Amino acid sequence: MIQIPGILGEIVEKRLVTIEEAKKKKSLSEVRTIAENSNAPLSLQRTIASKSGISLIAEMKRSSPSAGSMDPNLDPANRATLYCDAGAGAISVLTEPDYFSGSIDDLAAVSVIARVARVPVLRKDFIVDEYQVYEARAAGADCILLIIACLDPSQYADLFNLSTSMGMDVLVEVFDEPELDIGLSAVEPNVVGINNRNLKTLETSLEVFENLAKKIPDDRIKVAESGMKNAADVERMGQAGAKAVLVGESLMKAGNDVSELAQAMSAVEVG
Repeated sequence: MIQIPGILGEIVEKRLVTIEEAKKKKSLSEVRTIAENSNAPLSLQRTIASKSGISLIAEMKRSSPSAGSMDPNLDPANRATLYCDAGAGAISVLTEPDYFSGSIDDLAAVSVIARVARVPVLRKDFIVDEYQVYEARAAGADCILLIIACLDPSQYADLFNLSTSMGMDVLVEVFDEPELDIGLSAVEPNVVGINNRNLKTLETSLEVFENLAKKIPDDRIKVAESGMKNAADVERMGQAGAKAVLVGESLMKAGNDVSELAQAMSAVEVG
């Protein structure tokens, strides 16, 4: 395991503890068996590629280290229905329990709704153990997030290959050029996300995507993550090369305007 500074390191350290606790409740072999006998996953890659405009990956989370509590009473199934009805191309579910108040049960509830609508579901978490990959598939995830800042290159490659062997797509998240070099060299990801938020300082700037997206080959799907507050920000990311955007905090803070905001973001076309 690599040394990870700041809040990200704290999250990963705590996550390793909760993974071991989960294994005691349901063993790796049990979770693997369920995962291997699950329905074939939907393709995030094909969903994004088939849309003429920008695909919205709409995220749900109850809280975050940067925003604090946003919706402690979140109903994942209701929120999934809202996102699907608003035209989201995919749904991201935060399943980390200690800093984001999520759970794998949230993802399972969302998957039931989203599969009917043929909307892929992403497990958003700090994935550092194969158990989490099997757990994601067993709960109905169609794809997972792998954060380069959390993983050494061999770990990253192993988790990526395990996920794709089960038919799940992987959204590979980077923040800077050294991380991008690892992301593109250890394996050949088709979907690359650039997080506008520095996970070590929690500072956010849309310029991160604008600067780094140029370094990603054009045959890869580029996803802008974090910092978008409205449709104009989504369009800005599209002009910089994004084929999809992952938006969480703005949607979670939108209150009664969430459907309107999600619809506006989902409708963005880039000429």
